[in-house]
Amino acid sequence: MNERERDGDPTAALDAMSSATSGDDLYPEHTETVPESASQARSHFNDPRQILPVQTYKGASLWRKLVAVLGLGAFTVLGGLAITLIVGIIAIVGALVVQAAIS
Repeated sequence: MNERERDGDPTAALDAMSSATSGDDLYPEHTETVPESASQARSHFNDPRQILPVQTYKGASLWRKLVAVLGLGAFTVLGGLAITLIVGIIAIVGALVVQAAIS
């Protein structure tokens, strides 16, 4: 009951997979009205080689890297100040509550 079915070779090429796994069996009434060319286009719909064009990697410019480092530094400093202020305010309020409870 809990046995897993083998899907075949996990290293098989994408073109070698059957079209039954592309979701055609989920909507049988829809596949009857789909023309042949549309079903062929849908069979390669999830193929990552068909979705995105091939692009060569271009590294970020030095200016963009500098802006990113400055932005991260500013965010870190502001976050540290905010945390320090929050902890300081909580400590002051706590001290006032303790002093009021004692007196």
